[in-house]
Amino acid sequence: MNNLENTIQISNKLEKETANLSVLKEHVNKYHDLTNNMSNILTVFEERLGKLEQTILPVYNKTEHLQKRQQNLDITLQSLEIVLSHYDASQEVCNLIHMGPSEGNIQTFLDALDRLKRAKDYFLNNNSQSVELQNVTSLFNAGCESLNNHYKLLLKKHSCPMKPVDLLDLIYIEEDSSNEDCSSIKQLSPNTREELNIISFWLEHNLRHEYMDIYSEGRSDVVYRSLTNLKDHQKSGSWGNEPLKPRHYGRPEPKKTTSARLQQIFEKKANKMLLRASQTLEQSTGFSLKKNSSHTDHLAAEDYIDGDQELDKYLVLLLGLQRLLVWERTLLNDIIPPSRHMEVFSKLAQNSIDMVVKDAENITNKVIRSIARKEWSSALGIFSALKRVILLQPDIDKTCDATQKQQLTKVLNRLQQTGTKALEQFLEVVKGDSGTYLGGVGTSTLSGYSNVPKDATVHELTSNAIWFVEHLLEHFDVIGGVLQHDPLYVTQFESICIKKNLSGEDRNRTLLGIYIKKVLAELNLTIMNKCEQYNDTATKHLFRLNNIHYILKSLQRSNLLDVVTLAEPDCERSYLDMIRELKVMYQKSWSKILGNISPLEDLPRPISGKVKDKERAVIKERFSNFNKDFEEACKIQRGISVPDVILREGLKRDNIEQIVPKYNKFFEIYADVQFSKNPDKYVKFRPQDVNAMLNNLFDDSVV
Repeated sequence: MNNLENTIQISNKLEKETANLSVLKEHVNKYHDLTNNMSNILTVFEERLGKLEQTILPVYNKTEHLQKRQQNLDITLQSLEIVLSHYDASQEVCNLIHMGPSEGNIQTFLDALDRLKRAKDYFLNNNSQSVELQNVTSLFNAGCESLNNHYKLLLKKHSCPMKPVDLLDLIYIEEDSSNEDCSSIKQLSPNTREELNIISFWLEHNLRHEYMDIYSEGRSDVVYRSLTNLKDHQKSGSWGNEPLKPRHYGRPEPKKTTSARLQQIFEKKANKMLLRASQTLEQSTGFSLKKNSSHTDHLAAEDYIDGDQELDKYLVLLLGLQRLLVWERTLLNDIIPPSRHMEVFSKLAQNSIDMVVKDAENITNKVIRSIARKEWSSALGIFSALKRVILLQPDIDKTCDATQKQQLTKVLNRLQQTGTKALEQFLEVVKGDSGTYLGGVGTSTLSGYSNVPKDATVHELTSNAIWFVEHLLEHFDVIGGVLQHDPLYVTQFESICIKKNLSGEDRNRTLLGIYIKKVLAELNLTIMNKCEQYNDTATKHLFRLNNIHYILKSLQRSNLLDVVTLAEPDCERSYLDMIRELKVMYQKSWSKILGNISPLEDLPRPISGKVKDKERAVIKERFSNFNKDFEEACKIQRGISVPDVILREGLKRDNIEQIVPKYNKFFEIYADVQFSKNPDKYVKFRPQDVNAMLNNLFDDSVV
């Protein structure tokens, strides 16, 4: 049963698959027929398309050829028009070229020149022997010359020297304000700058470089004449008191002297330098700088109240040059092609820089002559000017190129050389013999001697020397920079550095301390030589004591001692030792007088108020000699001045303590002795009289 069912199932499947196979064969045949039909259609289409291509291609080629002919014809016509325009160029633009350019309509003239340039290039390349080339070239050159003249006239028309008061206003305006705030420098309007810029670029593009000389000469003349006018104004009586133009309505500027204005300018520069240095240090290390007294505290107003006006005038001139050159840089950027900036600016600034450098030489020569006349305030003015020029140096570096920096560095070098000369000359004056002095001959000098005061007071050399070195302290940073180029100072400085580490500020102070140490050493030696001109021993010691004491007190009062101590740690102790030694030597000058009344053991002793006849003569002689010597000493020393109250009273006290007790004992023993019929002739002074006379010594009212 099962086999039968299986056989039936297999038969059914076979029939089904056979039917499917028949259908599949039928479809395959049908697809084959369709493929053959499509292939036949495509073959016919290809044959017909080939025939069409053979028919159309000649027409296409002929059309393309005709189009190329048309294009060539158009190009030929255009070229012919261009060539014809080249031939007509000279005639068509001749009138315009001869009329020249007009302000505000420069582009039309430049277009005409461009047309002539194109015509010139055409004839030069295609017909270099033609007359037209000569005509076009001649007209083009005439046009360029006319353009240069227009450039020159336009520049001259809108450029004029700045008035001195306007230039001073430009110098004194706030540094953080724009130059455009100052109406006096708005000489070239934006339209004028644009026109000059267009002309400059056109001339540069066409290799016509005459404009550079025109521009540099024109603007150089403006800068030079502006500075010359400022110099002439400085010679007038009103210079130094010009009011600033009000820059804010309702807020009038206070009236200031030139020195005060300069001080304000350079204080701001110093503060800016300090701020930049502080920011740099803080960013790199996290530490901040304190206010540096070397550039701000030392620019105090009193430094310049009686300053050298010539140096003040020169600094104003130098500031004026710097401000004018900054403005010229701005104009240069707006007018001249960048590739020519350096060359044009160098020519533009040359004459003015030469004038400033020459003026620096003239002024420093005057200062050197003043120093030769012992006018030391001029030397201090040099250091003040040097400090300010150093502060101005960064602005100069930003404005000028390398060559100009090198030229202006001559100003700095000249000031440094003059400062060095001043320091050397001053040291030579102090080092001079006993007849050398710093100032004019005073009325207090001792007749017959070389300028030693007859009252043995502080010598003019000493007071002037201290005055000078005190003012040097205000410029220690600058003087340190000057002295560091001297091998002698460098050697001493290096030996000091071995023992201690010095900061930048202390380095300059130490160099100044070395110089002051030299001055004081020579001053001490000179004072010692001068004291020998006095005949009286006590006067010699008092003269030295007055001067040495004055030096020490001045060093202590002015903080100079701290500076000198950097170079000589034992300075104060040395002066104190000298003062003690001189006091002892002065007290010993009374020894001859005291020798008349002491020791008592060497004198005859009275018995019951009487002495022998031979002994009476001795007592008479002792009283007589004491009276004579004491009166002479008091007479001399009453005329001696001891200006310092503490020193004066101390000397009086020492004299009383040394003399009065000894005289009192002598007086008590011998005053009542009958050694003479006329005792009042010998016993002139009671102890209280001696005390009073000693108190009247060093009367500073005695001239």
